[in-house]
Parts: sequence; structure tokens; C-alpha cells
Amino acid sequence: MRHDPRLSPPEWPERVVLIHDFSEALGGASYLVQVLIGQLRARGIPVTFFAGDNGANFRRDDVEFIPLHGTPLLGRSALGALTLGLCNPRGFLAVRDWIRRNDTPGTVYHLHGWSKILTPSVFGALRAVSSRLILHGHDYFNTCPNGAFFHYGTERECGLQPLSPACLRSPCDKSSYAEKIWRSGREGLRRGFAGGVAHADRMLLIHPGQASRFATGQWPADKLFAVRNPVSPPCPGRVQAEDNRGIVFIGRISVEKGADLAARAAGLAGLPITFVGEGSEVARIRALNPSATFLGRLDRAGVAQVLSQARLAVMPSRWAEPFGLVALEAIGSGVPVIVSDRALVAREIEQAGFGVSADTSDVAAFAATMMELHADDARVAAMSRAGSASYRTLCNSEESWADEIVGHYRAVVAACPQSGTAGCREQA
Repeated sequence: MRHDPRLSPPEWPERVVLIHDFSEALGGASYLVQVLIGQLRARGIPVTFFAGDNGANFRRDDVEFIPLHGTPLLGRSALGALTLGLCNPRGFLAVRDWIRRNDTPGTVYHLHGWSKILTPSVFGALRAVSSRLILHGHDYFNTCPNGAFFHYGTERECGLQPLSPACLRSPCDKSSYAEKIWRSGREGLRRGFAGGVAHADRMLLIHPGQASRFATGQWPADKLFAVRNPVSPPCPGRVQAEDNRGIVFIGRISVEKGADLAARAAGLAGLPITFVGEGSEVARIRALNPSATFLGRLDRAGVAQVLSQARLAVMPSRWAEPFGLVALEAIGSGVPVIVSDRALVAREIEQAGFGVSADTSDVAAFAATMMELHADDARVAAMSRAGSASYRTLCNSEESWADEIVGHYRAVVAACPQSGTAGCREQA
């Protein structure tokens, strides 16, 4: 994995084409796309933004915005998901035609996410400009069929080579083996449309620990670069967590995020817990912990209000979270965290004194950790102060994150012949 994106000439890219499933901040990746748009425009870099949805809530008028009017796979019929989930002709044609009309040697293409709406067909449109294509590793969908290198049935990490015979036999999907085969077909199509597993100039990882997973998925080390996500704490000053009481869970209310583990552990520990977010598991979590508070999705001001009253935050994800934005937002606000030891940032958080790494899949042990830390005012205060003062050691600011990414854009443009787009295609 390389770490040197700034060894490149000072010229800006002529234009950046951002591509993502969603046009609004519905989660970590879609939020970061919006941050990046703002940072690029603040630097005077022209942006074209393709979004898979209808763009109803996109408000910027300083961006060439092209909504593709698709719907998420989960919102489609079974037949629609089976067919349009494999190939989205509208998205393919729109991106391909834009490239034919507008591409220049100084244009960079940055694909953040395609698995929810856009489908593998977008790689077919981008194949002609693959030497200036950057992918972002918000998850593992650009190599692993289920996007997580995780066996949901056994709740264990998976080390199989994606699409190998052993992988194809493994019933690892969160829903069914039939869906696993369908997802494997999508990854196979992606590779076919793209012209290979790693037919792009580079992959930006959100944590250096992802490199081994992508290597298992046949990504060459010299195409992998770590760019840690930006974190902007919701609370402007340190939360005096030592004066508060209660646990907060922020994120999608789903099995993989471990919402049920948090609910059960808090109930066993006899501690109040508040859930911020939406998801498919809300009714089940209510049943597991009837005393829990559910606030739904909140804006940043609402999240700040909840964090300001919390003593501890938890991130008990079952799979190996590549980054853990909600944990670092809590830490930066001064709220210590208990984080699953499977998360890539878990050891770093514990070593820095920002929180505790624990086997959150062991509910009894998780509850004991909650009780022990919640009862220790001095320890909570020390973690709160350490996190508020030094959280930036584990993440970027929005400005430094954008600086690193623009460094990658420059490197991609510098490596491309400037005589015309055909020269770039010959390199692909």
C-alpha cells in the first residue's frame, strides 16, 4: 500500500466527476460525498455530480448535477432488484454519453459507491477513462460479494478469496444463499464491465487496515492508498461526560451494526440507553429493551444535544468496521466509547486512551464493561479529556482530507498523457 499522493505537480484537475448512489447525506459515505463537494468548490475546482437517486434534496447550484432517477434496491420489487440490480441502463448511458461529450485529459472520475442504486454497469461506462478513475473503499464491494468480508451466519470474519470456489460455496449473505449467488453475479459483472478486479488507477482506503482485505481480493498493493476519513465533532466544546449518565448508540439500527447487542447489554447492566438512527431492526430492539429510548434520525444539532447528555457511546458492530465515524465523532466531542474489538480503529482508540475495545458479541462481558466504565468518574473524565484534545491523531479534518484527495487527483492527471483522451484510454 502506497502513502505518497503528494509527489505530484501543482496543477489542479480541470474537473472532478463524482459518482455516488445518493445525492444527500443519508450515511457515512453519502455524507462524505457532500463534504468533498464543498471542499472542491471552495478550492475552485469544477465538479460534476452523478447521483443514482432523483436528487430531490440536493440544493447546490455551483455544481453540474445529474440525477439518474433510480431507486434503491431495497425499494424495488424482487424482479426489479434481480434485473435492474444487475444492470442499470439509464445510469450506464448517462455516464457514457457525458464522457463522450465532455471528457478531457485533466478530468478525474471518483466513484464513491454504486451498490445501492447504480449497479455494476457504471463500470462499463467508466472503462474508457479507467486510467483516471479513483474508487473509494467505504466498504469492500469492489472485491467482496457481500461487501464486508464477513460471514453473517456464523458472525465471523471471512478470509476467502472473493469469487473463488470456496467463496461461492459459502452461505455468507445476511439474507440467504440465493442472495449470495446474486451478489456474486454482481461482482462478476463488475469485473467484466471494468475489465478486471482492479481496473482503476487507485483505491482510496478509509483505514490502512483495509489493505490486507483488498489484497485478499486481488487488488495490487501499489493501487491502495490510505486516506483517513475526516471527523467534525458535533459538539463544539468538550462534553463533561463524567457528569452525565447513560449510553448512546448512533447509527443504523441493524444486525451488522450490533444494535441488539447494545440493547441487551444495557438492559443487563441496568443502564439507560438511547438509540439515534433508523433501520430494519427497531421493533426487535424495542422488544429486547423496552426501557430504551428511540429518537430516530437526527440532524447534527440533534446529535450534539444527545451527546451532550451522554456518559458513554457504543459502537458494537458485528463486522470489522473500516473506520467508525460515529465513534470518533463521540470521542472528539468528549464522550468515551466502547467499541467492538473487530473494528479497525479499536486498538488505536484503546491505546490512545479514548475508550475501551471489547468483545461486544459477548453480551455479558459487554454489559460488565459498560457497568465498570460507567461507574468510574475519574476514568471517564480522563478519556473525555484525552479524546477531546487528541482525537485528530486518528482522523483528518475536512480540509486535510480534501487536501490528500486532491493530491491523488493531481497524481492521476500527471500520469495521463496530455495529448488527448485516446492516449489515456490506451493506458487503461
